[in-house]
Amino acid sequence: MQGSAPPTPPVDPDNVEFVIFVRAKKFPQWYPLSVVKGGQAANVLVKAMESELGRKLSGNSLVRNIGTVVYKERPKIEQMVRTNMPMLKTFKEFEYGFKIRDKRKPKNWYLPENITIIPPESELGTTVVDNVKNFFTGALKGIGK
Repeated sequence: MQGSAPPTPPVDPDNVEFVIFVRAKKFPQWYPLSVVKGGQAANVLVKAMESELGRKLSGNSLVRNIGTVVYKERPKIEQMVRTNMPMLKTFKEFEYGFKIRDKRKPKNWYLPENITIIPPESELGTTVVDNVKNFFTGALKGIGK
């Protein structure tokens, strides 16, 4: 990004923070949208991802959870992008990503480093809870026949 750096949002000492990024599918440059604070569940999930076992158990839960929020707010996000980011105004398709904010380097929050791409909404998949619910819903339908 050229010019002066954007203002640095204050660091939340208790919760993990995610920086959401956007780019046009036909344009490789990532642009920061916002810093989103996670809660206790996000703290646990990010901590679990630090170990190999945690990554296996958690799978893509972090990506899926952030992606679900982004896609739920997609119309508002895309309106904001077109209004506030003239360089992206004419593009029709966007791609989203995120990174975990490094609290040791709070002023670097907007830099597009170590971004995890959020897959298209149709590829986010289901959560473990959804899978269990779907299993039992299907199993219960078979009872009484």
